[in-house]
Amino acid sequence: MTQAVPIYPGQDFYVPAFEVNPPNRRLPQDVLHDVISVTYTDDITKIDSFELTVNNWDAAARDFKYSNGSTFLPGQQLELWLGYRGKNPLRRLMTGEITSLQPNFPSEGQPTLVVSALNVLHRFRGKQRTQAYQNLTDSQIAQQIGGLLHVDVHTQPLGERPYPYLLQDNQYDIIFLAERARRIGYELWVEEDQTTGKPVLHFEPSENLKRVTYRLSWGKSLVEFQPTLTTAQQVGTVTVRAWDRRQKKMITGSATRPGGGQDADVDQAFNQREEITSVVVADQAEADRIARDRLRDITHEMVTGTGSTVGLPDLRAGRRVTIDGLGRRFDGDYFVTGTKHTFDDSGYVTTFDCRRDD
Repeated sequence: MTQAVPIYPGQDFYVPAFEVNPPNRRLPQDVLHDVISVTYTDDITKIDSFELTVNNWDAAARDFKYSNGSTFLPGQQLELWLGYRGKNPLRRLMTGEITSLQPNFPSEGQPTLVVSALNVLHRFRGKQRTQAYQNLTDSQIAQQIGGLLHVDVHTQPLGERPYPYLLQDNQYDIIFLAERARRIGYELWVEEDQTTGKPVLHFEPSENLKRVTYRLSWGKSLVEFQPTLTTAQQVGTVTVRAWDRRQKKMITGSATRPGGGQDADVDQAFNQREEITSVVVADQAEADRIARDRLRDITHEMVTGTGSTVGLPDLRAGRRVTIDGLGRRFDGDYFVTGTKHTFDDSGYVTTFDCRRDD
């Protein structure tokens, strides 16, 4: 794991800025001046998106400036950049495709228009497919699906074995990949390649992503944080009862939570609980892996949280943060499951959802 980076030393957060432009050209300044707010949202289980709210009234022409015009039209592409004016350039968060226009005609005040854009990966939902995969690993399947839509896929296979037969049954590709990721303990998310601006789909184990991007301290860089510790769904053991297709017999795989951690006193509340799952597997090793992955997923949900900090364009779903100043039980490394970046008259703020992952 790389060392956590404090967010203030040597960094300039005085002049937040944004840009919204079609690829390889710039919108006129008068259009950018009409932007009231920008909101970018991402999540490890969803496609990232952004919204622009713009002033839609032309007082001189007494007409609706954008809802009647061609500046923003469904199907057009827009690049969103966020950051701060100074020594570091703005960061491209995504290239999106406009998917909806929502004008607002209020009883008081100026008419506005909300322009919504989705990452190009929304095209994964364009067609449900039935596809049989033979003698391929999950990462190889992810690469094959990415190739169908000309999207780069980044994988870091961890102990994968090929499946003799795996069926995608009338499903959207992105939904099928998300289900595969959850089953084998992987994460699925998208981020922009900062050089090419093209989206990159990540399909990889969360334990491979041990880089900590920022250290956030409550009362300093961490504006607010609301963690939740829950034992309602926690278990001490996961048992998988599986049918071995090759040997034609029932087998059992299991995983047990290790003792002695920093929450050992809390663990006593659920150590006697057991979850039993029935699946079809290729062999004993797959049954054991499913049990371990399921126990890890359950453990990750014991401590979750929502926080906010100064706008950080590199704080994205799939990254990690080290949080301190909260006391022994809630200090630690957290995996970011989703973020929301908001730019408006009040400045630039990043809120995030996370789960403790240390």
